[in-house]
Amino acid sequence: MAAIQQLPPKLRLQILVLGATRMQMVWLLIREARLPLLAAVMAGFGGVISEVGASIMVGGNVKGYSRVLTTATVMETGRGDFDVAIALSIILLLLAYFINLILTHIQQRERPR
Repeated sequence: MAAIQQLPPKLRLQILVLGATRMQMVWLLIREARLPLLAAVMAGFGGVISEVGASIMVGGNVKGYSRVLTTATVMETGRGDFDVAIALSIILLLLAYFINLILTHIQQRERPR
């Protein structure tokens, strides 16, 4: 929301005056605010993927229903299966790394070199 609010106030009017429909206006405003929006998505993803306590409290750790990588890692560590826990942690780290790499690439491709 903050990314859209930071756009110049007259931009919306200018887009409408040029003949754009409301949907075209919304699309253009989102395109103009894409870099801050991607930064917010990356920050949100980092917070979500690192949250273990909330996952266990809200969803539990039921195999086949609510088990995710973070809760499975905690469970395997508690059981003493450190090799499985480390493997799950590496998968989680690689997943986070590649998602952030892709989002950073999208964010940086518009920047002139």
